[in-house]
Amino acid sequence: MMRDLLKEQDVSITVSQGMEGLESLRDTWNEIVSGMTRRHFFHLWEWHYSYLKCLEPDPQSFMYFLFTKGKKPVAIFPLRVTKTSIGGLRLKTLASPSHQHMVLGDMICNEDALHLPLFHILSGYLRNQKKSWDLIQLFRLAEDAGAIQVLQKNSPSRFVLTHDLRCDFIDIGGDYESFFSALSKNFRRSLKRAKQHLDQFPNVAFTITQSGQTLAEKFDTFLNVEASGWKGALGSGTAIKLHASLECFYRTLTLTLSTCGKVSINTLTVDSQCIAAQYCILLDNTAYILKICYDEDYKRCAPGNMLLELFMKKSMEDGTINSINLITDAEWHADWKPSSYEKYTLYLFNTTPAGLIGSVLLKSYPILKKYYESYIQPHLPREIQEKIGRLSRET
Repeated sequence: MMRDLLKEQDVSITVSQGMEGLESLRDTWNEIVSGMTRRHFFHLWEWHYSYLKCLEPDPQSFMYFLFTKGKKPVAIFPLRVTKTSIGGLRLKTLASPSHQHMVLGDMICNEDALHLPLFHILSGYLRNQKKSWDLIQLFRLAEDAGAIQVLQKNSPSRFVLTHDLRCDFIDIGGDYESFFSALSKNFRRSLKRAKQHLDQFPNVAFTITQSGQTLAEKFDTFLNVEASGWKGALGSGTAIKLHASLECFYRTLTLTLSTCGKVSINTLTVDSQCIAAQYCILLDNTAYILKICYDEDYKRCAPGNMLLELFMKKSMEDGTINSINLITDAEWHADWKPSSYEKYTLYLFNTTPAGLIGSVLLKSYPILKKYYESYIQPHLPREIQEKIGRLSRET
């Protein structure tokens, strides 16, 4: 049956593994991405290379499934061998990159492959190769992700999509005056007041840096500003500079993307001192702001918002950027009246006993949770409630 499906679709699959496999696919990967009309930063080879080099604890566990239609490469599934727990049941899983800083994800799929039953083909290939697996899991899929489009056109059986927050973006295709006038009166007043405070300082400067030695210097400045605030050693301890793997990831990303002008570090300085910085990836008229930080000693100037406003104005004047993607749905975004799209996690279950049970557990979870919270939880001791809560978050 698998051979018939491959023959019917004229599709073949080859597998590369680990860092050596990823490096061997670079040209093929870029060819596929160039044929995508809805491509984002997380589709780029450099994004996956930086992840595998710096954040993945076991690079050799990653397999890259290359789909070729005829002689043309059309899709790549980057999947790692891991375990997933659902309701205490451990499932053998093939999963996309998963890390707190891997904020969005997808498979790599050009327009020629969106109509193909890629999940059916992959599942059949794995069974034919006698690969042992219970679940394929793709994390943080945007609603326009290639994986979602393939699902809509060729839905496999036993799959579940769970909601995973939202991603905000700001359309800046028009002029700034029209955009600014659409903001709330209170927020416009706050921005004007912050601008007045900022103007009291000498030598205020806004810069956009995309290449050269200056970019490396700006990257270090960005790290220092981020670590100076609540993310620093005396706060949450989550600053990039405090974690060697994170610094490696963003430094590698900066180095690899700067050669093609796809990375930008924007700064706001007063008298040569940086008070706010943005780390951006630029692709197809969209600026993705992965990180934004500011010096809390200047909070009366609202440096984060001031920097965002300056970047918007400059982008609108130049006409080079039509959309600013804020990546997450943080509360402070609301003042800018962004649009948003949903994010999802995909679970595709195999017909193994664990896969079938896992599918039933996940589909039943919303009903069981509602019943538990209404009829069982109120009667349990607090320590039992907390233990069940921890188990729920872990699974």
